[in-house]
Amino acid sequence: MKIIIVYIFSIMTILCGSIIQIDGQFSDWDIDSSIFYFEDSMSDTDGADLLSLSITNDENFLFIKIKLDREIDLLDDFENPSDIIIQIDADNNTNTGYIVSGIGSEYGIRCLEKFVYDNTYPGDNIEPLSFVQFRALPSITSDEFEIAISRHPFGESIFNDTIAIVIKEHHSNDFIPNEGEILTFTFNDTYHEPVELIEINKEDPELLRVMAYNTLGNGLNDNNRIDKFIRIINVIDPQIIGFNETGQTSEQDVHDVLDAALGGTWYVLKHNPENITASRFPILEQWDINNKVKATLIDLDEEIYDSNILIIVGHLSCCSSDIQRQQQVDEFIEFVLDAKTPGGEITLLENTPIVFLGDMNLVGDSQQYYTIIQGDIQDTDSYGEGGFPDWDNSELEDVICRQTDKRMAYTWRNENSEYPPGRLDFIFYTNSNLSTVKSFTLQTEIMSDERLENYGLLWDDTKEASDHFPVVADFDLSIYCNPDGDINNDGIINVVDVVIVVNYIVNSNDIELECSDINNDGDINVIDIVQLVSLILN
Repeated sequence: MKIIIVYIFSIMTILCGSIIQIDGQFSDWDIDSSIFYFEDSMSDTDGADLLSLSITNDENFLFIKIKLDREIDLLDDFENPSDIIIQIDADNNTNTGYIVSGIGSEYGIRCLEKFVYDNTYPGDNIEPLSFVQFRALPSITSDEFEIAISRHPFGESIFNDTIAIVIKEHHSNDFIPNEGEILTFTFNDTYHEPVELIEINKEDPELLRVMAYNTLGNGLNDNNRIDKFIRIINVIDPQIIGFNETGQTSEQDVHDVLDAALGGTWYVLKHNPENITASRFPILEQWDINNKVKATLIDLDEEIYDSNILIIVGHLSCCSSDIQRQQQVDEFIEFVLDAKTPGGEITLLENTPIVFLGDMNLVGDSQQYYTIIQGDIQDTDSYGEGGFPDWDNSELEDVICRQTDKRMAYTWRNENSEYPPGRLDFIFYTNSNLSTVKSFTLQTEIMSDERLENYGLLWDDTKEASDHFPVVADFDLSIYCNPDGDINNDGIINVVDVVIVVNYIVNSNDIELECSDINNDGDINVIDIVQLVSLILN
């Protein structure tokens, strides 16, 4: 039997352990050479094939990343059948636990079945995934997943310094490591970089703060939870909010909470059946995209911001409703493309920022996610051919809202559910005219007493208010100008840029003012055209 032993000994590792953020993105797994990587070069199955396994840790979690040859659903059935099982020999001792593939597994994690075999004592002992504080992202189908398993779910460590691990794809009977091999991993606890805490306050008063918040069954008029929401909204101090699950919540209910939390002027609009938009700025128009997605055009303060903004609040169909969700996002893209084009139901001024936020319930098929960001409409007969939704014909940007005090980005958690925490709440935006300065998810349970006191929060505020956490983004709406003369930021300096400057001079288009002032003298005139032409010729 071949034994694969993972020794962590590099100088970088001694100085600083791996920093992994569970957010469904994987670049952090590639930059640290100390992370153990095992590649299975054998294509030994007709079903889902395990391609590679990566392992590392910090002081709190064991981190595992698996890659397959096709998209699967880690937690539910999908068109590509798969059943991932993680077997962990917590004491690296074959004389204890359940014997499987040459190891004695203390914990058998059945992802598809959503339970854990606890083999630390005799019997068929089944526990929920929360038993080991199982965390996995993305929540949609993927060919890659990052997983966190707590080292101390009960206070004491459940792992010895060295453990053995086997990953099995049960449906295709594929293993990492391959049968006849044993893979062991030794925890590295020399030093772990502390979590960089995200401060809740807004860095610049001219930034625009938006928040998405699912209130769990009309929490804004639940007397047992209103005080929680008031404290949370007070400390976040958003300017635009998209609320979900407000079917029995009135506009006045929202006014009452916002007045108690922040005071001042608020414009509140109820979108039947259960979304609400609240804004510090006047709401100019509204559109019903479908019964789950609603749009409003908001009149921002022209003394601070350069344009209005289109806010689209969504609460897509839950759970296994892939067909309904796909229809809803197809309709969303149809609406956005209509907004960008003269005529139709809506016509926006060119380059009006667009933000799509809310509880998207993005579980199951990943196509819905890619339809949102890429405009890839599936029902083209009903909703058109689709197209990139940003003004520069690029993707919408997905804001990763990491938790303020934890390197994780899940936005929903319910310990009474068989499902582990997931990333269900999103903020998408047009990054051609918006940039994100700060973003975060607020979970008070993980904050220190000192930080809670500093912000006037209680440790269970977000836990008791809702099973969703508020997600927040601060946007910069200022115009970006390329100092080299690439006015439209398309990567090329050419006659199109000259036309933009001419257009400003002829039409006095304020939107182009900053970017058309090539010599930065405060005036847009023929001198700027001459200078730009010179740049092109040279």
